[in-house]
Amino acid sequence: MTETRDERSPEAVLDLVREVEREAPGGAEALYMAAMLADAPLPYDFALSVDGTPHNPALVNPAAAFFAATALMDPLVGRDLVVADADHQVFALPSGVRDALRGALDREQAAEWAGRAVYALNLALPDADPQNWSLVQWLMPHVLACRDLAADLGVNTAAANRVLHQTGFSLYYQRRHKEAAELLEAAMAVDVALKGGHHPDIAADLEGLATVYWAGQDLPRAEAAFNACLDLQREIFTENNPATAPVLNGLAMVKQARGDLAGAETALNDCLAVLRASNEERHPAAASCLHNLALLMDALDRPEEGLKRALESLELTTALYGEHHPETAESHNLAGLLFERLGKDPEAEAHFRRSLSIRTNAYGEDHPETGQALCNLALFLDDRGRTEEAFDCFERGFAAYERSLEPGHPYMEEGLDNLVSFLERTASSDSPLRERAEARLKLIVEKAG
Repeated sequence: MTETRDERSPEAVLDLVREVEREAPGGAEALYMAAMLADAPLPYDFALSVDGTPHNPALVNPAAAFFAATALMDPLVGRDLVVADADHQVFALPSGVRDALRGALDREQAAEWAGRAVYALNLALPDADPQNWSLVQWLMPHVLACRDLAADLGVNTAAANRVLHQTGFSLYYQRRHKEAAELLEAAMAVDVALKGGHHPDIAADLEGLATVYWAGQDLPRAEAAFNACLDLQREIFTENNPATAPVLNGLAMVKQARGDLAGAETALNDCLAVLRASNEERHPAAASCLHNLALLMDALDRPEEGLKRALESLELTTALYGEHHPETAESHNLAGLLFERLGKDPEAEAHFRRSLSIRTNAYGEDHPETGQALCNLALFLDDRGRTEEAFDCFERGFAAYERSLEPGHPYMEEGLDNLVSFLERTASSDSPLRERAEARLKLIVEKAG
């Protein structure tokens, strides 16, 4: 689809638009809506999202939708008001048409059309899910236009909130945390304009923002957002509301990452106290809180307390999710680490192997979670001098990483460091595996080169 330079005057363009208004009002509406968004292609579905048409039962039928879109586009294409690609069902406005339409609107009219454009964009935008990323990415210029329309023209609508919120979390799933946070901040601003700052949805917005800040390692803003969320929840919810539990849990993890271990312990104990007081001790949040408390106890060099919490978390996780669930595998792994710390090798190995078995059955061999379980078992075996078993686990674990992760992923980097360290020690020893280790090191060096 190639856009050509439009040499027509704005008056000539508007004359053509008025012709379309008389012949096909829906086509003219689509023009004005598209003009408010980005200078980028839009799907035909966007043009069908004018007043009333999204609820037309005929459009449930893809064939009916195709013919409806074609009928809507024909008057626009015939007058060169859009550049359309019927095969791919997309269209765009020539720059001269866009400028003429925008120039004809006063601020109030622009705000009205902007609101309708955002409504249509919301219908075209899928939910935040990694499998929908390609469409979200294609619509990104229009999402950014929606952000600007909310700020510049006051398009503070439920549709604008959803567009910004869903795209923010789509970016989060792509690990583009800074961009995700910017859109989620804009979504929250829309929410505040709609509902005021004293609303449960604002608390949810703050929790989501805190999670994204944390994932992006913006720890000061993560802690501030978790605290703001907690303060708002305590103002608007009843005492000991279980909704505060995941926020306390997240706050604890951020505090621990910032070195405030005492603050983290207080937050986790508060989390458990809230769940007990609300009779939610068997809630998934309790299992997560116990798991994190076990990790914290280990960091505080209190492994006995950590093991107690880890086993409580394992028991609860198994009850909640079943014996063969990945969450249960994670609990087994933590129990293994703490048994190892306490020198209880048989128990530690049993838990490491159980974690590996669950992940292998759940994900298969070629998955990063399986790779991580293999590498954890390899480290355990290596420390006990069981070199051949460790070698096999390292190889299988790193192979899983190579087949499932991009270079530079944290799992890959840590796995490679551990593998190379193991191979170098083995290659410099009198182990029967020395030649195998040398050959594997050579392959790693060649691949890196």
